[in-house]
Parts: sequence; structure tokens; C-alpha cells
Amino acid sequence: MIKERQLNDKETRILKKDLKNLDKRSVFQKRFLIGWSTLALIVGTIVYYRLDSKTEYYILFGTVLVYILIGVWVFLENFSKANKQRKSIDFVLTENKVKSINIVSEKYIELSEVEDEGVYYLFQISDNKIISLGGQELYPSKKFPSNDFEIALSYGKYGELVLFEKYVNGSKIQPIRKVTGQKKWDLISNSNYPNPENYTIIDGKIEDIETLLTEK
Repeated sequence: MIKERQLNDKETRILKKDLKNLDKRSVFQKRFLIGWSTLALIVGTIVYYRLDSKTEYYILFGTVLVYILIGVWVFLENFSKANKQRKSIDFVLTENKVKSINIVSEKYIELSEVEDEGVYYLFQISDNKIISLGGQELYPSKKFPSNDFEIALSYGKYGELVLFEKYVNGSKIQPIRKVTGQKKWDLISNSNYPNPENYTIIDGKIEDIETLLTEK
């Protein structure tokens, strides 16, 4: 059910598109820095000819310098983030590996969103196995949750999630139970609750989830 495979064509296109978007953003950031610095110099020059004392000149020089340094700082911060993202995308493309999670199930419990944490799920994947998953990427839709779907994940050079894709292959199904409000928080705050970010699998039946968490 959880296996490793190569990137498919769609995933490769998505990653390459992300690289192009980073290149476009880099060009924009360079233009922004040039425009910001130029504007600061122009305004500073205009003001310069209206000043009368050396003290005012020094204040103006310091102000213009601060504005330019702010622009440089913003540029370098964005450049660093983009460079890190670029390295991670290149890493995924080079490694050409995807963590593929295939779930075939007819029964699940939905832990509905309370604030903006996303929706969590517990799927019965065999007679005595439960998988936990969820988050903001897995909101219910016209086709999801289904009785057959795949989640594809790729992690970057620094361990961050670079690629997340969901493929629905089966038919839409309804939860056997919905957990909402405080009941949801009580359930997921249990130290034994299976980590949805790691797609943790535990033994048991979803109908007995509260008992399973208490007995551990």
C-alpha cells in the first residue's frame, strides 16, 4: 500500500513549472530592487537641493541608505528562500522518487475541520489495519474521499514537502461517522492518536478507535 515509485509525467511537469515560476519571481525581485533603489535616489536627490544645512544632508543620506538597505535585505531574504526551493525541486527531479500511498477502503471516519487545520481521516484498510491521514490538502470534494485513491509525496533536500498530488481512482463514499468540535480535539490530542502527517498505520477497527487509544 505504501511504496516508492518514480515521478510520472504530470508530476515532472508540475515540478518544472514550479522552477519556471521561481525564475519569473527572481526576475521580478531584481526589478523591484532596482526600482526601489532608483526611487530612493531620485527622491533623495530632489530633497537634497532643498536642504540648507550639513545636518539635514547627513539625515537625508542616512534615510536614503536605510531605504536602499531595506530593499537589499528583502531581496536577499527572498533570494535565499527561492534558492532553497530551487535546490529542493532539483533534488526531487534528480532523485526521481515518490512516496506513493494507495488506499483502497470502503469505510472511514471523518474528523471535520474545526478552525483551519484541515480535515482528518481514519480509513479501514484491512480487517485489522487503520491508516491516519488528513490536512488542508485533503478537503472533501465531489469525488473524494473515494474507495480507491493514491497520495503521492516527494520531499526536498531539507526534508520539506515539495510535491503533493492526490489521484482519485474509485467511487465517492460517505463516512460511517463524523467527529466534530471538541470531540475531534479530544481525539487527536490523545498522545496515542496515529500521526496523520506520517500516514501512520495502527492495528484495530475504526469503530473502536476511542478504546484503541485508551488501551495503548
